[in-house]
Amino acid sequence: MRPLIARALLLIGLSLLLGGCASYNVQVEHGRSLAKVQRFFVVSNLNDNHGLDHRIAEALKSAGREADFGPLTMMPGKTEVVVAFKDHWSWDFAEHLDFLQITVRDTRSEQAFATVTFSARVPLREDVSATVSSLVAKLLEK
Repeated sequence: MRPLIARALLLIGLSLLLGGCASYNVQVEHGRSLAKVQRFFVVSNLNDNHGLDHRIAEALKSAGREADFGPLTMMPGKTEVVVAFKDHWSWDFAEHLDFLQITVRDTRSEQAFATVTFSARVPLREDVSATVSSLVAKLLEK
């Protein structure tokens, strides 16, 4: 009887660990790259109460790029690409980020050519800035 209970507990533990995994998905249009792009503008989202625009801009700056953020009307003329984002948060005795999609589009054509998406079935307990930095790094390396 004891081995059966131990196996059941082990199976439940593994299910909980694997069920909380986060997924990252990066898509960059064929023939395009962010390797040579130096000037980014992150469009502020009026519904963003977590400062994600600031965090994305800081992650880009940490990667050695120039980045500003604000409403689209404040975009500097030297901007090469525009960055937009969508987010979703959940509540579990604290707010947790469980979805973030960052999209990069060309300033001239206004066509999106790169997207990175973070999705977690069970919200992660890591700092949001770490998640944003990881997403930006994945996007820039593609």
